[in-house]
Amino acid sequence: MDEHPQMNHRFRAHVNHERTFDLREMAYAIEELWFTEHDSGGFTQYKNPKSFEKFDPIHHFANCSQRRLVIQGERDYRVSDTQSIVVFTALQRRAIPSRMLYFPNENHWILNPFNALVWYQKIFHWIK
Repeated sequence: MDEHPQMNHRFRAHVNHERTFDLREMAYAIEELWFTEHDSGGFTQYKNPKSFEKFDPIHHFANCSQRRLVIQGERDYRVSDTQSIVVFTALQRRAIPSRMLYFPNENHWILNPFNALVWYQKIFHWIK
């Protein structure tokens, strides 16, 4: 289904910071609907399912094979933590090297100075 499966191999490692994995679940789990509708061409999942499904990242996951660091802040109300937990579980089930970094007291942005230091250290170590 992915038109460009070779794109996954452009990098040795990926960092997944607060990223959408399943637009359908996201459309019902957050209060900010603009992003999911914008990313699907301005449609809702029930008014134009084909357009909505076309851009849903979950349909392109079969082509993922590179190691991935998944990062999530529990207090992110724009991208629910289930999005990151699902992608991490999917990576683990496919035996793709992966780690999850979870900040229970952070939102979409890592604002606490100590947590920001950990964030940078983990990312630089992962991509190295």
